[in-house]
Amino acid sequence: MSSLSIAGHEIRRLLRDRALPVLLGLLVVLAAYAAWNGSAWVGQREAAISLINAEEQDARDRSRGFVGKAPSVLPRVQPVLPPGPMAALSIGQADAYPYTADVVALGDRSQLLRHVWSDIGNPAVQAAGRFDLAFVIVFLLPLVILATTFDLWSRECERGITALVLSQPIAAGRLIAVKALARGAIVLLPALAIIIAVAAGSGATRPSGLAVLALIVLAYGSFWLALAVLIGCFARRTTEAAIAAGALWLLIVVMAPSLVLAAVNLMVPPPSQMQLATALKAQLADTARQQQLRHAAASPATRSPAPRIADAVRVAYADLVQADQAIAPLIAAHTEAEDVRRRALDRARLLLPSVAVQDALDRLAGSDADRALAFQQQVLAYWHARRQLHKDYLDRDVPQTLAEYDALPRFEFQDTAGALQRGVLIDLAALAVATLLLLIAAWSMRRRLATP
Repeated sequence: MSSLSIAGHEIRRLLRDRALPVLLGLLVVLAAYAAWNGSAWVGQREAAISLINAEEQDARDRSRGFVGKAPSVLPRVQPVLPPGPMAALSIGQADAYPYTADVVALGDRSQLLRHVWSDIGNPAVQAAGRFDLAFVIVFLLPLVILATTFDLWSRECERGITALVLSQPIAAGRLIAVKALARGAIVLLPALAIIIAVAAGSGATRPSGLAVLALIVLAYGSFWLALAVLIGCFARRTTEAAIAAGALWLLIVVMAPSLVLAAVNLMVPPPSQMQLATALKAQLADTARQQQLRHAAASPATRSPAPRIADAVRVAYADLVQADQAIAPLIAAHTEAEDVRRRALDRARLLLPSVAVQDALDRLAGSDADRALAFQQQVLAYWHARRQLHKDYLDRDVPQTLAEYDALPRFEFQDTAGALQRGVLIDLAALAVATLLLLIAAWSMRRRLATP
């Protein structure tokens, strides 16, 4: 009995199963709805960004009339983080990160991302996410694969034909491997085609992104095929195999991520946004009070000849710098606490195949934490640049001109991560290691296949 004949028999057997069209049809419906949901979210986000841009342009036009009447006119800017080319793929965690900021050159740093620091909403609601294509891949695709591969060997054991099958000139391990590959090809390849088609239909049409998506789906599907092989090595009855498959899916996809997250929260608690917002308000109020007392006790200084820009403006700028320095330790401590927790979660994801795949899909879609942090860092750099412009006008003692106002730089997010970025490669490597460990475990149990 050759491997091709075994594979052909398994393919014909699976194609005759009425459950396969039902499973694939259900996958089509759910994937299409998830893709539509992602596309609708991207449209809503782009519409919101268009309104923000229109508001910013209106403020820029209105502020132009004040040029020359003040040392500098630096209107409020609202930088935005645009959706990536593959954004419709994974939108579940996109709302957990800010996509806009509020840059006021002469405002304090705490106002840049005030929507984040003042957010005291229910984190469980934010963590629930949305029904997107990533959810279909991470949660539902394994069920489709296990539903068609959980009984790789248990059916032969129940029928009592294992001795007859093993009497053929083919090793037991090779036999179950061929059966798994044949069934996996019939299930995984159509599922992959469905996912790629609906992803492209949702607007995620970047060729490199679709190629990486296919690689992620194939790697994740291979992991669950390896798990089905392992189940076939120890389950002797179909009911045992079905229960084992369901229990392992529940453990790997649902329970293990929740338990690991609870453990990380216990060891590295998330810093409180509400406490930071309260501490910032208290520190700024205390700094402002001290500045008022100092100004009241100081005698006004005069210079001759008088500068074109009044010294009171320079004093006000110095007060702003002092306020920034006062709250800098609070922000730095909070940022460090967030970084420690983020590093712990990054390490933990490598132990969880489902979390690694979710992270890879988030990175591919541009809804990951690293992209959000890059946006925040670019916003901070842009704010510093606006501040420096104001200081330059004060140093040269010449107000801003219309030409300088019209040449004010606009914010544009610089997206440097590609489709096959480092984080995605690490996730795929972790998934490959997990698959290899399952295959090694199955190989070590291959002799059990000959045991009745």
